[in-house]
Amino acid sequence: MAAARKRRILIPYLFVCAVLMTGCWDRVEIDQRGFVVAVGIDEVNKKEEEKEENGDNNNVKKPFRVIYQIVSPSGLSTNKSGGGSGGSAEDTAYFNMAVEEDTMATSMAKLAQRLSRAPFFEHLKVIVITESVARRPQSFTETIDFFLRESQMRRSTRIMVTRDKAINILTTHPPDQKLPAAYLEEVSDNTKESSRILPESRIGDVHEFLLKHKSFAIQGVQNGNHNYSTVTEAAVFNGSSNQLVGFLNPKETAGLNFMEGTVKGGQLKFYFEGRTGVFTIERVKRRLECKFDADNLPSFTFHIEAEGAVNEILHAPDTLKKDVIKNMETAVEKEIVGLMKATANKLQHEYNCDVMGLREYLFHKHYRWFQKHQSQWEEDGKLFSTRPVQMDVKVHVRRSGNVNLTED
Repeated sequence: MAAARKRRILIPYLFVCAVLMTGCWDRVEIDQRGFVVAVGIDEVNKKEEEKEENGDNNNVKKPFRVIYQIVSPSGLSTNKSGGGSGGSAEDTAYFNMAVEEDTMATSMAKLAQRLSRAPFFEHLKVIVITESVARRPQSFTETIDFFLRESQMRRSTRIMVTRDKAINILTTHPPDQKLPAAYLEEVSDNTKESSRILPESRIGDVHEFLLKHKSFAIQGVQNGNHNYSTVTEAAVFNGSSNQLVGFLNPKETAGLNFMEGTVKGGQLKFYFEGRTGVFTIERVKRRLECKFDADNLPSFTFHIEAEGAVNEILHAPDTLKKDVIKNMETAVEKEIVGLMKATANKLQHEYNCDVMGLREYLFHKHYRWFQKHQSQWEEDGKLFSTRPVQMDVKVHVRRSGNVNLTED
């Protein structure tokens, strides 16, 4: 009886212990994790690629060179100078490790064979893909497939395309940042300071574009060097092939931001009466209007209303006079119209990729028409490239600075 009683007491005790101890079964100490904060994807060198092609299996897919940026915790200490390639090994806050493979999953496995810590991707901030990889058929979707499926990945991870090599971007190291990945993430957020930066390009949004077979634009990064990189371009992808077709330059990127209504701020240079001025954007409203002609085909008008202040004018007249303010507003309107027209011209006639939001507008506002003509919009009939797009811009100068005259 006593033994049976002990067993009855022991069984609930063991059950409680089993429940409480299950939370630690897969625990990994933080100092045993290899925190991957950035990934760069390049093509392999041509000589190495030729070796692959001359091998026994000529059907082998072209490999990628995957650069993993891994945090070195000791280098993040505030008691030491910031990391970077110029510092000593002890002061470096990160290191880059390159792996060559034809799939992302096997490259990660190969990385694990070289690291003393298990690769950990939950803190991945940015993925940088070189232009040549993004232009190859199916390569862009192949590279991001692993990052979409892997359970450790976040859908908020930034994704960028560069004309340069991804390794050069991931070695950018300004004096005020210890991690190039953190630097790129912060620069891509400076949309309130510049109208030439696209909104952040998250891998979750890109996945949605791919599923919808919708053309899209993501942030482009260039000028990779040791001191800085510049995020002022837009990489345009075709929704049918999912390939990179080209870039919008900084001015065209600003025009695209006005068309999509994503301008949050920035400066705009304008010219009037032989003078140069700078208009600071404070608020922008955007409205898209669509009308159908006798052939039942749409034409579009972008209505833009911008407010801001004139922060600088060289050899300015009295900026409190109504006629001067009106002339400045007209000059700024002309600049914005010029940006938008240049963007529309390239997207319609050179790339034939609708990243201006026209397709989405038709889908939501004129669904029946869109269903009938969806296949003809970009691919077969190329309706997008023939549709008239007009710009109606209104600018309001709310302030012209603390003084009305700099010189008399």
